[in-house]
Amino acid sequence: MSERICLYMTLPTYLAQWYAHECREIEFRDKDVVPLADSKQLEPVTIPRGSQESRILQCFLRKRPEDATDPENPNIALVIPYYQSKDPFYYNYLGKYGREKLTDAIRTRFHLQLWEELHTFKNALSRQDNAIFAYMEAHGIECNETNWNAIAKIYQRLRNVYYKQKKRKTSKKSL
Repeated sequence: MSERICLYMTLPTYLAQWYAHECREIEFRDKDVVPLADSKQLEPVTIPRGSQESRILQCFLRKRPEDATDPENPNIALVIPYYQSKDPFYYNYLGKYGREKLTDAIRTRFHLQLWEELHTFKNALSRQDNAIFAYMEAHGIECNETNWNAIAKIYQRLRNVYYKQKKRKTSKKSL
């Protein structure tokens, strides 16, 4: 099948850029270079087979209702994979709650990776801003103030949860 059918979504900018970059990294892992995406054009992104996102699509894709519309100003186009039980030519619609589930799965992957990579450097790098900019640069996220503020706030929340849990564990041991 040469024609690729896409699911258009609107995600926060940093999340759409990150996910598109991660999918391209996986798609071209056997190549010497990963082609750069054109930021002005909505290029289709191939979802990795066997990923949580692929399973969500397999489970929740359905035939397009008559009154269905694509979101306004989408910032990511996901190529709908072919499943034996669901041909994307017919099954190419994801409802409101299916989209939320897919967005949550992408966001969770982002949070896990952000925490893994940034928390590693918490003692090595005294400047959090440089660590976040380095993370953004390494993961295909446009380095601007809006994206930096969003990622810094997410990291701050993750760090607060981590230290609260750590504090609870130490207070339980002292009892």
